[in-house]
Amino acid sequence: MSARPDEAAPRAIIPPMRARRIAWALVWLMVAAFIALVGYHVLFRHWEYHTDAFDLGNMDQAVWNTLHGHPFRFTNRGNDDFAPPTRLSIHVEPIILPLALLYLIHSGPETLLVTQTVALALGAIPLFALSLRRLPDAPFVGVALVLGYLISPLLLGVALWDFHPVALATPLLIAAVLALDARRYGWFLTAAILAMSTKEDIGLSVAILALLLAIARPERRRFGLLVALGSLVWVAICFKLILPHYNASAPGGNNYWYRYAWLGATPAQAIINLFIQPWILLGHLFAPGELGYLAVLLRTAGGLGLLAPVTLLAASPDLAVNLLSTHAEQYSGFFQYNAAIIPYLMTAAVYGAAALIHARQRREATGRPASIRAALAALGASLAQGWRGGARRLGLAAAETGRAIRDIWTAALERIPIPARWLPATLIVWVVGFSLWNISTVGRIPPFWAAGDPPSPALAARMASIDALLAHVPADASVCATDTLDPHLSDRYDLYLAPDPQCYQANYVAMDLPNAIANVRPADAAMLQRMRASGRYEVVGQAGSVILLRRTGAPLAP
Repeated sequence: MSARPDEAAPRAIIPPMRARRIAWALVWLMVAAFIALVGYHVLFRHWEYHTDAFDLGNMDQAVWNTLHGHPFRFTNRGNDDFAPPTRLSIHVEPIILPLALLYLIHSGPETLLVTQTVALALGAIPLFALSLRRLPDAPFVGVALVLGYLISPLLLGVALWDFHPVALATPLLIAAVLALDARRYGWFLTAAILAMSTKEDIGLSVAILALLLAIARPERRRFGLLVALGSLVWVAICFKLILPHYNASAPGGNNYWYRYAWLGATPAQAIINLFIQPWILLGHLFAPGELGYLAVLLRTAGGLGLLAPVTLLAASPDLAVNLLSTHAEQYSGFFQYNAAIIPYLMTAAVYGAAALIHARQRREATGRPASIRAALAALGASLAQGWRGGARRLGLAAAETGRAIRDIWTAALERIPIPARWLPATLIVWVVGFSLWNISTVGRIPPFWAAGDPPSPALAARMASIDALLAHVPADASVCATDTLDPHLSDRYDLYLAPDPQCYQANYVAMDLPNAIANVRPADAAMLQRMRASGRYEVVGQAGSVILLRRTGAPLAP
């Protein structure tokens, strides 16, 4: 029976198709604004000599050497790093190989910084496309989520601090989730493989995605299991073969295990200790730093991801890596350590918003909420079926368990007392409000942002004088440099970071002691004094606190 004219539903203020077009325009505008504003500050932070040897100078040198026939080579290391001169002793990042081709367009750190900025911004596109798939009638909720993504301190931390290949995993993992949602499995595999090429542990989250696919879609179970197996094999190759090959003297074959040594001397011992002494985690995880970090994660996108917790499982490997570390930067809510976490926080937020809106719509359409008791009974039956054993029965039970848990969750969401027609506007305000709150809580953002502010006349003059001085260094000369000068001299075969003893082999030495790394500044000063006193160096020139030497005699003994 058709409704009478006076009973017809009110017309939307903006027709759906027009609303989507406006939403797309807003998304592209925000993407362009991010590229322009963040890119401006990132580049000026570099040009104003605020970027670091770690991790811009070393990455630039590795990419430059890769293009020039020396894949992954970098000599720009700390004075306590005795591994072979290759990035494969630090991380496994095959993405460097295609990335090096961009240096055919422009060779230098600027290429890496711009590439990273554009890639992170473009992550908004698959995120919004996923939102449109799940909420076609609420496109502006997707716009709010895109805004939350672009101004998240987790994302800005990745963008503002130098360059890291793992940053490229952020848009790729969002694209992988979108491809799974759209049942475009070839695109999923492509995005997943590219994401895994950015860092050795990304395969863990891809494996979880693939396992979730195998459980949720029985017709694609074999594909999901094969992708999960392939991802885990790649991770095993990285951690058991590649990294140990270049780090034979490091515990567990990994340069960074010292951050987790409180759990055990080796990874195997750590796992055993966690099983037999699980309480040792409590004191660590409930420290103020870790709790503050969890608060930043929970505020991301207003915590909507908690309404779709299954997707968040894919973030668990990187979350554990950060929370268990003694390296404070990993749980600061800033830096590159969140590159593989924010994709799942944001895509889970999309699913959470959709689950809430659709649950309320079903409640209002049926007039009564779904039965939690019936859903719990179905869950018990599926668990009992799985307990009986058998591979086929176990697979069916896993799928039925997933459906039962989803039904329980849906029944709970149906009871949230907000009318469906008000939910889109409520979610927009909620997401924007939490996103603004979140960005105000991470104190590292303002100084990093200010480091890329337009230079004052005095700073511009300093930049020009240092640029002119460093221009005296021949392109094929070996160089030793302090931290902030390092990324401006890194397009070369041999580059050393003071006070690495190899600096005595360098043809040129560029030092800026006031801006050197604080904990090695005395050693830098002692090295510079010894060089000048030896009579084997001449001063090429000086620009403020920056001094440039050229070696004229035989190298000094380390």
